[in-house]
Amino acid sequence: MRGIHLVAALLVGCAAQRAPSVRTALAFRVCQSGFECAELRVPIDHARPDAGELSLAILRRPAEKPAERIGVLIVNPGGPGISALDHLRGSASRYAAVLRERFDLVAFDTRGTGASAALDCHESLAVYLAQDPTPDTDAAWTSAVAASRALAEECARKHPELLPFMGTGESARDMDLVRAALGEARISYLGFSYGTALGACYARLYPGRVRAMVLDGAIDPSFDLLSFVREQAVAVEHAFTAYDAAAQREGWHGLSVLEAVSARAELAPIPNGAGARPAQASDILYGSVEAVTNPDAGWRELTSALGAAEKGDGAPFVRLADRYFGRESDGSSALRIETQLAVLCADLRRLESAEAYRGGFPELERASPHIGVANLMSVLPCAFWLAPARPLEPLRAVDAAGTLVIAGREDPLTPHVWGERLAEQLPRATLFSVDTRGHTVFGRGRACVDQVVISVLLSGQPPEPTPVCP
Repeated sequence: MRGIHLVAALLVGCAAQRAPSVRTALAFRVCQSGFECAELRVPIDHARPDAGELSLAILRRPAEKPAERIGVLIVNPGGPGISALDHLRGSASRYAAVLRERFDLVAFDTRGTGASAALDCHESLAVYLAQDPTPDTDAAWTSAVAASRALAEECARKHPELLPFMGTGESARDMDLVRAALGEARISYLGFSYGTALGACYARLYPGRVRAMVLDGAIDPSFDLLSFVREQAVAVEHAFTAYDAAAQREGWHGLSVLEAVSARAELAPIPNGAGARPAQASDILYGSVEAVTNPDAGWRELTSALGAAEKGDGAPFVRLADRYFGRESDGSSALRIETQLAVLCADLRRLESAEAYRGGFPELERASPHIGVANLMSVLPCAFWLAPARPLEPLRAVDAAGTLVIAGREDPLTPHVWGERLAEQLPRATLFSVDTRGHTVFGRGRACVDQVVISVLLSGQPPEPTPVCP
């Protein structure tokens, strides 16, 4: 239930509402125990519905008590690039029994993801991911620019029809076609991380079609790329600091060891005792981010990986980095980083050139020494993206009922202030602040939080008074 690639958790501008195209009802079929599958044809370009279509994959788990059914609850786990179908298959049993009983749980893979015309640019992906994430020499910078350009050009070559229409606004319009095909006048929605972007964009386009909405790990829509990257990097930096404090208390390997291991990997990759690829500087960085943003188990993994790396074995960091990216043995990513980039490059107000990215390094190094530059570098392909950008816009006081915005006070990927800003733009929403060091809260064993979310989804009303959970 998280957006893994740091800058992926972005809320976008959503242009004015267009009437949805008329679509036929879905033809569901049983596809595994308890689940039904269907496909829905949607326009590639909603402004020109006759200019081509793509097929969205949809998964439904029918309400266990049909006589008490409230409606549909559409869920999205974040990303972008994470399969919502895989999420629902793997996590439906962990949803509260009352939600399974009273809602049809529905997920659809957003365009370019999973079983919905997934983007595939992974011929260039391995080289892109292997670049020095903090290039401090001309040679490293030149190599990173070349890899980013190659990835952007491969995506443009392989997906010329879909790439210009990968913005979150298009996916929100897809979601309304899903609603219509399900025969529902209104939907309930539960979105995590980037899923809050999709949900809030839908609420802007179709406020009267929202029955209840929970946005967990919320995102602010109203600032520029550098501000977004900096604020997110600062939140991750706080996670590094929290880990280091725990390391001092527990006698673990702290940030000084991490910095030494990173410097060693920049000089030469650290051999992999498991016989796989050695740990490069990017593996150390992203493996450590994977660990520090997943307390407390991830923290223990990090100190173990640091101990192994000190002894010359980079295998634990390779495993952590591969988990971060969802990387497969063929070089592709289950996370679909190319999909993340396609959405980000469509949604962001881009910097004017690759050199403008490099010009942002000093500020980011000051704000977040461990991750700031790397966070900006992760979207360097946008400097070469051939599909047009559609700059983000603020929500401008969306009036959608029954909205709960959840913000973790120490969320390492979506800072609390983003939830504050988002809630300000949703005047009928309730901001629910939760003390947590993890990313997203619902379904993670916090009974108080789960009870609040379930109440909002069942009643369609925000909680009164504003909830407080220890």
